[in-house]
Amino acid sequence: MAALPTAAIAWQISQAEVMGMTLKERIERLQVPRNAVAIFGLGQVGVVLKADGVIAYIDPFLSDPTGHRAVPILIQPEEVTHADVVFITHIHIDHLDPTTVRGIAKASPQAKFVAPLNCHQTLLDCGVTEDRIIHPPVDQPVDLGILHFYAIPSAHYGFDEVDGQPSYLGYCITLNGVRIYHAGDTILYDGLEERVRTFAPDIAFLPINGRDYYREKRDIVGNLTFWEAAQLAVNVGVKLVIPTHWDMFPHNSENFARFADWLYHHARDQHFHVLHAGELFVFVKEGE
Repeated sequence: MAALPTAAIAWQISQAEVMGMTLKERIERLQVPRNAVAIFGLGQVGVVLKADGVIAYIDPFLSDPTGHRAVPILIQPEEVTHADVVFITHIHIDHLDPTTVRGIAKASPQAKFVAPLNCHQTLLDCGVTEDRIIHPPVDQPVDLGILHFYAIPSAHYGFDEVDGQPSYLGYCITLNGVRIYHAGDTILYDGLEERVRTFAPDIAFLPINGRDYYREKRDIVGNLTFWEAAQLAVNVGVKLVIPTHWDMFPHNSENFARFADWLYHHARDQHFHVLHAGELFVFVKEGE
């Protein structure tokens, strides 16, 4: 496995040029080689994937409805004219943000929106037409051109099914020869490890902000703890784990150093990367 930062790989873009670019320009101009994927951080659990001519957004949160976000908005929704697909893991506002969806839906009329069934009306209200919405049945392969994926359940805390379909999803995405699992928000449940292990991801995005009594009393639904996320990555044999859900809201975050410290003491061979908002990180699949 090779996972290289911006300074090591910036094809056709000099470092000086990168420093002067907007995030939109960096996404659009970067050329990604075979068997690699470029990852741009958006904060919270949001990322942009680019590879093989495809640009995919996962849980973009590009507004500030509460006035409490600690991460800057690096690209405005109406600037996102290049999206081919937008994955939404669930209906919470930091994952399905109406302002963000409305802006991207208008700016990227070619984009498909993949989301759980209970998000349907919200997507329609944001101007996403029926023909652009995909509600993937669990474990059923979906092909969007050269991007392939299937959905698996996430538990946040339960599954809260609508018409037999879970309200929280994770996505197993294959793009340019790289397998990517994005959990969205989840806690552990029986069978999750086996599902992820079967997919055999090269990269896993896992939330680490945890949960506790006091946050639950304030109706803040939690996630994997830092050590649960680290142990899950080790148990399923993921090549690279990227912790998420640690940076956006100070009242519902986690120190990513605790995640790194757990791996240092218990699994030093487990590769990880802490992705910051605005950062470009490029993963190149070894031996491919």
